[in-house]
Amino acid sequence: MTSNWQNWVVALLLLLCIWRIGVGILSSFRRIKKHKSPCDNCPSGCDLKRQLDEKSKECAQKQKNAEKKCCG
Repeated sequence: MTSNWQNWVVALLLLLCIWRIGVGILSSFRRIKKHKSPCDNCPSGCDLKRQLDEKSKECAQKQKNAEKKCCG
């Protein structure tokens, strides 16, 4: 009889743990979805963000050069 209620308590604790992990994962996806860059949520420096910034600067520079050649 005592093992029966213990099984229910263990099952309840497992369900609570799974629920908590799921909430954490979903909230992180929601935070990422709100921002354009996944590194906006990073508290420290993010290598991916640095690479994205470098690429955007390169693209902007290439567009400026292409416009000058076209109209010049």
